[in-house]
Amino acid sequence: MPAVTVIVPVYNTERFLPRCLDSLKKQTFKDFEVLLLDDGSTDNSGIICRAYAAHDSRMRLITLEHGGVGAARNRGLDEAEGRFVMFCDSDDYVAPGWMEALYMAALEHPMSLCNCEYAMATPSKGTVKPKLLPGLTKSQTIEKRAFFPLLYCGQMMHLWTRIFSAEVIREHGLRFRELLTEGEDMIFICDYLHFCESFYFIHQCLYFWANNGTETITRGFSAHYFDDMKQIYLARREHVAAEHMQDFYDYSFVRFMRCTEFVWDERNKESDSEKTRYCQRMFSDEVFQETAEHASAKVCLPEEKAVLKAKRFELYREYNEKKRRP
Repeated sequence: MPAVTVIVPVYNTERFLPRCLDSLKKQTFKDFEVLLLDDGSTDNSGIICRAYAAHDSRMRLITLEHGGVGAARNRGLDEAEGRFVMFCDSDDYVAPGWMEALYMAALEHPMSLCNCEYAMATPSKGTVKPKLLPGLTKSQTIEKRAFFPLLYCGQMMHLWTRIFSAEVIREHGLRFRELLTEGEDMIFICDYLHFCESFYFIHQCLYFWANNGTETITRGFSAHYFDDMKQIYLARREHVAAEHMQDFYDYSFVRFMRCTEFVWDERNKESDSEKTRYCQRMFSDEVFQETAEHASAKVCLPEEKAVLKAKRFELYREYNEKKRRP
């Protein structure tokens, strides 16, 4: 039994896949397996995976019909033999000490959700790190009540900076929600967090999230993000401490309002009446109304709140049109 299983969903990433797999092969930690879940790729990704698996017995190719990243990760959980589970996206890459640092942290802090720093790697700007919590200058344990500040800093959304106990996953039947087009990773983290007492943060940049100037390889555009955002909101809300609820409501309200932009995006080929019906359903939803009711004046003016309380999208459109008039 390997100590760690790394689950790598693969979908049409032939340009970046060798860099990812080479970085995994160069890990200072050696007791691992890599599950390459080829999610119905139509380029040479499957051929590349097969070649790497043929030359490294720690890598195993599993070929799937295209079902999305959630389904691929669930199959990875079914096949995983390691004591711990980690995730890597096939167009990203990792530092040599990524696996070892997280594995050692998981052994030393078994009741914590252990994670490391990451950086966005771009062709034009090089590597850019997200902001950290103020005062976070060393590896340390962080209370669970810091969930929302970590989320706001961008440190709570990603699977690939974390390590998970396979026993906890199996014992509690944790799975990815396959029908979501957005946020299934965030919900999985929230589900797992119920069985942790704290966070342990490794003050080291060990993962490189590649921004290659293209849409994410595991998702396409969806006009109906609100359905996913609602589930993400409910999963997050359970972990937000009382002193951070106002900020959480404001943060969530802004994200919900952005969902209307996706509905009216030019890539959405639905009719105007279909778009209006979807927005009307969103405005009538009790979760949306909860955030609108609690949103502060910083993100929702009193007159806007009154319009939203009516639960009629057409009234909101009229309100916006009046605001735009000179």
